[in-house]
Amino acid sequence: MERKIEIVCVEFIKPVSRTPSHLKCFEFSILDQHVLTIPVPLALFYPPPPLYVGESLRAANLSRLLVLKKSLSETLARFYPFAGRIKNNSIECNDDVVPFYEAFAHNYQLEDVLRKAADVNKKFLPSTVEEARSLLPDSALYPPLLVQVTFFECGSMAIGICASHKVADRATLCTLISAWSTIARGSPDYLVPEFVAAAKFLPPPISHVPPKPIMPEVIIKVLFDKQRVTKIFAFDASTITSLKGKAVSGSVQAPTRVEVVSALIWKCAMVVSGNEIRRLSQLVHNVNIRKRLVPPLPNHSVGNVVAISTACKGENDGSDLLTLVTCIRKALSEMSSEFADKQNQQEAILTIPYVNAEFAAARFGGEIEIIHMSSLCGYQFYDVDFGWGRPSWVNPIKDIGINVVILMDSRDSGGVDAWICLKDKDSMTVFEHELELQLLAFGSAK
Repeated sequence: MERKIEIVCVEFIKPVSRTPSHLKCFEFSILDQHVLTIPVPLALFYPPPPLYVGESLRAANLSRLLVLKKSLSETLARFYPFAGRIKNNSIECNDDVVPFYEAFAHNYQLEDVLRKAADVNKKFLPSTVEEARSLLPDSALYPPLLVQVTFFECGSMAIGICASHKVADRATLCTLISAWSTIARGSPDYLVPEFVAAAKFLPPPISHVPPKPIMPEVIIKVLFDKQRVTKIFAFDASTITSLKGKAVSGSVQAPTRVEVVSALIWKCAMVVSGNEIRRLSQLVHNVNIRKRLVPPLPNHSVGNVVAISTACKGENDGSDLLTLVTCIRKALSEMSSEFADKQNQQEAILTIPYVNAEFAAARFGGEIEIIHMSSLCGYQFYDVDFGWGRPSWVNPIKDIGINVVILMDSRDSGGVDAWICLKDKDSMTVFEHELELQLLAFGSAK
């Protein structure tokens, strides 16, 4: 039987109270200004209510739905820019609506999702911004937030959100979903979002010539070829412990799980391209720099507070795990030092958009092999409890491009799940084979 996601209805959620007049305009920082208007997605999958069947199950899920809508309205009063509309370099915070899609998953079971098929999970995320705009009174402005709640026949539930990257990085998304779930449980102990710190601390939007953007058609051609393949790999805690033991050196005496998993994926990706020994290779990490600034910004400050760290393997460098971990640690340390001196920090922040532009030009120019990695480890998405327990599965992607890797905590303590996108099936086959060879001495990846 055909499996499909049917949108049953769309409701528009308003904040429970009006935004004060002095907060009607949320200005982007320079880092927000240069981010594309693309979604930052997250989908959380919850099991059905226990001991409910038939009409009682439907009633229980209706009650869940009402809790989500009411608590979202209360959350939007505190996260007021997300109920606004993006216009140029700011958000008009006029208490506009957030599209809230109610959907039903025909012929799906929660087990289909728990098998961790990347192409299945993304169907439980809200529609694109363009589709959402067509439903709104003023289709010229972008909604910063979309929500979709999908019910399964078995009573399971998926909560999917897409926040605009113009106002939210992954840390912001974590703050938003954590506050929403805490309010849904009726607890007053949620983190109050900080909107002022980033806007005041980081430079405001600037009017001089910005970095030359990469054209969307180039991005689509290079990153989103239809032949690309995305798979999910699970590294358990025991495997990571073994990897750490192999990566210890005089330079890195206590490697982190993100460093060792990143290095292993980087090594296998070089084998796929045939560049394990020759030519240059780079591993680029997106790094949350809130705690690296002087003084540090709170984790719950809203906006894009991210810089990139570029680890380089030279032509004469080895490609063993120890060497690659050392390269990654060196790059992270050098990036941190740029923000350690308050006097030089402003200049370092101003250069971030230009560093990003240089990275994009190198990546889309194809001159250097680049793996682009984002780590969501430590964001505790598996602790998001709306009042009916922890999620059974969390999916942090909608579409990712070729040579992009997303890392996230596994549901089991200490493990790491990795979403990896490569250019085609043959590349993925080579990657999987090399990964199996590398893990023979350490453990296994699923």
